[in-house]
Amino acid sequence: MRRFSIFFIIILTLVSLFLRLYRISEPNYYYFDEVYHAVTAKAYADNNPAAYNPFSPPPKEGTAYDWLHPPLAKLIQAFSINMIGDEPLGWRLPSVIFGTAIIPSVFILSFILFGPIVAVFASTVVAFENLTFVMSRITMNDVFVTFFIINAITFLSLYLKSLKFKFLLLCSLFLGFAVASKWTGFYAIFIILLAVLVSQVLRKKLNIRIVLVVIIPIFIYLASYGQFWLQGYTARDFIDLHKQIWWYQNRGDLKHSYGTTPLQCVPEGLAGTRSWCPWILDARGVYFSYEEYGQDLTGYIYALGNPLIFWSGVIAVAYTVGKYFDTRDFKLLLVAGVYGIFWIPWIFSPRIMFIYHYLPAIPFMAISLGVALGDIYNSKFKYAAILAIFVFIAVFFYFYPISSGWPIPKGDIDKYMWFESWR
Repeated sequence: MRRFSIFFIIILTLVSLFLRLYRISEPNYYYFDEVYHAVTAKAYADNNPAAYNPFSPPPKEGTAYDWLHPPLAKLIQAFSINMIGDEPLGWRLPSVIFGTAIIPSVFILSFILFGPIVAVFASTVVAFENLTFVMSRITMNDVFVTFFIINAITFLSLYLKSLKFKFLLLCSLFLGFAVASKWTGFYAIFIILLAVLVSQVLRKKLNIRIVLVVIIPIFIYLASYGQFWLQGYTARDFIDLHKQIWWYQNRGDLKHSYGTTPLQCVPEGLAGTRSWCPWILDARGVYFSYEEYGQDLTGYIYALGNPLIFWSGVIAVAYTVGKYFDTRDFKLLLVAGVYGIFWIPWIFSPRIMFIYHYLPAIPFMAISLGVALGDIYNSKFKYAAILAIFVFIAVFFYFYPISSGWPIPKGDIDKYMWFESWR
């Protein structure tokens, strides 16, 4: 089974890479938040200090610099732009690479925690999850922070198993990369710090090395602003920039027709009307792009999860928690805890959000599904688990046209809008 699973993940990763690369240059202009991220990555590539100044005027109409997030993901995108050129492939290729890398990363983590069967199921689930696919094809930072978080948890798992210093060091490095890509990474610091502390308490052996989980990410975060420092910005500028970031992150006056909280739709902002549409039920997506191809065809990119994976994933997470109380297997609690930390705290966010903020939780939902399907596979209902995987894949390809911007006849969008809240 181990040899088969390794061959399987290689093939799955290559197929997923092809799907993510296919027509990656469509649309051939900035769409959705690329008007911030891709523009800023280009400014980084040009060593333009305006990209770090919250009060810089927009470089062109309809765009703005993204100073709101840490630089690491955009620096990776800037490197790609320098290598390939200021074109869609140059902007988006890093997202394709890191988004695809999420799949073998989930496989490796699942393999370490639960073995090859769970690894095969979990990696297949995340490979054919539509929101993960969409976010792997756009110049944003979400797949970067998600990839780094998965790897931080992988090295945490190895450390908890062996107590080898090198794994704690690698865990802390990936934590730093996560935080330097998006503030969401700070949640990972909390859960990892807690896991290490609990492990040390249970072993009755406290170790000062635990501080690395905090110190290294802070150092990497500061280092990610290396270009900022080299351009002549000062510590005062750094503080002022972060005051502006904090101010924006706490704005309660933002509005967007597809704005949500983890539990509700808030199209008129947090002060407006609300309706029940939780992320975990895939209740509200986001239109990223609309492109006309002649008179009869249109291409949509709609950020929406694979609904059957989302719905069954909620049940699987509950199953994982229940199984923990039955077996007291800490690995199950770790998976459920990491899943929860990446969406539950957002309930208290002072600003509107979107369903793609749920992305870092999805790999751990996939691992929970892998655990549940693995148990089914090892029972007399073996073929039900295999059937479930094929159903997930079929649903992925059903929604593939509106996940990828594939040209479809005008009016066909209605067959994808299963619920009014998706419109």
